[in-house]
Amino acid sequence: MEPPADAYYVLGAHAQVDPGVVLGYRYPGDSAPTRIGDHAIIRSGSIIYANTTIGDRFQCGHQVLIRAEITIGHRCVVHHKCTLEGRLRIGDGVKIMAHVYLPSTTVIGNMVFIGPGTTFLNDRLPMRRAAPVEGAHIEDHVTIGGGVTICPGITIGRGSFIAAGAVVNKDVPPYTLAVGVPARHQPLPEGMGKGNLPELLLPQTDLFGSHHDDTWKSESFPPP
Repeated sequence: MEPPADAYYVLGAHAQVDPGVVLGYRYPGDSAPTRIGDHAIIRSGSIIYANTTIGDRFQCGHQVLIRAEITIGHRCVVHHKCTLEGRLRIGDGVKIMAHVYLPSTTVIGNMVFIGPGTTFLNDRLPMRRAAPVEGAHIEDHVTIGGGVTICPGITIGRGSFIAAGAVVNKDVPPYTLAVGVPARHQPLPEGMGKGNLPELLLPQTDLFGSHHDDTWKSESFPPP
């Protein structure tokens, strides 16, 4: 895709960008164009703000909003109707399912899976105190089930598994299963392993098209 002369984005090679996509959305005070690596697939209705940097082999679904000052690593997927507010950091090999909300100052590590309808928060007393917002910090190889609520400022330790529907209101130690409302902590069962499987997280296949990418097999990603 050859950008128009007045474009405020830099797009890598072999990109597939649907009609109705906005790249490099300008806002007051922006200072750098959107930069997206090679082999991107960006579906219709999506908007990506200026001052955002995204790695190679990025994919997003329809009507995804990615705001400013966000850094996203290589081989990440953001599914339909997700909202990523500004000032986020997301690592490599992250898969975010549909209808997820990530507020500013959230940090997501490498090889993380976030289930559909999950909501992250960044303020314990919104509109009731003048304090900086504080997003959650999700370490490498975490799995978060569908419909989870992640409260402000908490850390979810490496390799942990958050069960569907949980409300996580305190830090989760590494390699822990968190279940319930509020989430209770249990040892990670033997059958859950110690991290997310690259053969399940990274192939980025498309059930409704010919896209199938196995090139991840020749690359190195953070182990569990």
